[in-house]
Amino acid sequence: MNYSFLKPVPEPPAIRDAMAKVSKREENDMPVYDFSSGNIGRLLMEYEIFKDISFQAGETPTSFESIAEALARGIKKSFAGKPKGLAYSPTGGTEAQKETAIKYFSLVHGLPLAKKQTDRVIITAGGQQAMAAALRSISSGSKVIVPRWDYAPVTGIASDESWEFSKLPPTKGLGFSLDDLREEAEEGSVFYTSMPNNPSGYVSAEKLRGAAEIMTETGGGIIWDAPYIFTMFKIEEGKASFNSDFLKKEVSQFNSIAEQFQDNMCILSSISKTCLAAGLRFGFATAPSDWIKNMNAIVGRENLSSPTASFVIGNEILETFLEEDVMAHEWVSEILASRVNYLLSKGLPLILPENGKFGALYVLLKSPKPGSEFADELSKSGIIAVTGEPFYGGRVEAVRLSLVSVPYQERDVTWKENVDKLAEVIGEN
Repeated sequence: MNYSFLKPVPEPPAIRDAMAKVSKREENDMPVYDFSSGNIGRLLMEYEIFKDISFQAGETPTSFESIAEALARGIKKSFAGKPKGLAYSPTGGTEAQKETAIKYFSLVHGLPLAKKQTDRVIITAGGQQAMAAALRSISSGSKVIVPRWDYAPVTGIASDESWEFSKLPPTKGLGFSLDDLREEAEEGSVFYTSMPNNPSGYVSAEKLRGAAEIMTETGGGIIWDAPYIFTMFKIEEGKASFNSDFLKKEVSQFNSIAEQFQDNMCILSSISKTCLAAGLRFGFATAPSDWIKNMNAIVGRENLSSPTASFVIGNEILETFLEEDVMAHEWVSEILASRVNYLLSKGLPLILPENGKFGALYVLLKSPKPGSEFADELSKSGIIAVTGEPFYGGRVEAVRLSLVSVPYQERDVTWKENVDKLAEVIGEN
């Protein structure tokens, strides 16, 4: 395909490229005589800083046990024996880490990727780095289109780039109109969406498929930011409920879209939402190889090395998720539904998708004044919420409430206390 919307692939950063060659030879047990970089952490690679590291598991939800075990293995691999975690490692990931990402996109998104097609994937320091690199790969002559309600950093990145940037007006149900997208799309334009949407929670495989069809017809591309694909539930008759069959059906519909439109689609994900490991910064993306080359060059120019320990531990967790059918996300989805229900029980003015499908970790709350002013007002009572304006791309009477910033405990006491306080303050206004 002719990817006219991409920048020409730049030369890879020389140091990063040299380090990657060293890593590849070592992975394949080939001789290497390394003079590549100031990788001072390697001076200790023949010393055992920690001969062994032992862990005693605490009490965790049953569905999180396998992830906890993987976390322990990853820490040991990073620091026991040869302390790999102290040394530089390639941005973009090692071959073994990229093969794990291939496995993820094959199993989760149904993409027919071969194990050795590592030129089709990249490992990044979190999903947001993947998102930034994917967007910054787009050429200055292209047009980038996003739904009005979408992830705030996209608008920030757009302000630094010389594309034409367009936001689609929202429908009543928090989605976007395919007719509006068709009107905005032009030859070689790119559509970005986080589906399920951050911050609105809007879910619609049908809209994503329609968008992919439009962008394919116009010779353009689509960036699908998909870390929330396992946190979806229904809201019917004013009540939220999680059902695993519903989740599987939705994921299956999304899978078929990825498989059909993979030739002009960049899919972004991470372990943070699915495996409750946001702080590890382990993201991954798949796209046509020219797009991935661009992303690799962009990340490599800004980061000499990956966060080595995070990549080692993150890869261990992702392998466990794929091999052991870890269901931590179902436990999370049940908590999300329960927390939405408590918000609803207090009569708070939530802005919810009208199609009865909800995803992501946030909910919008209608405010009586511009979101920035209302967030400031709430903060005077110790209530911290995020204004909706950066997500909307302009003035809007809404704030974003995180459903996961409060630790879970039996009967969810602290969450309920927080919501009670929010309801009290809103009732006073």
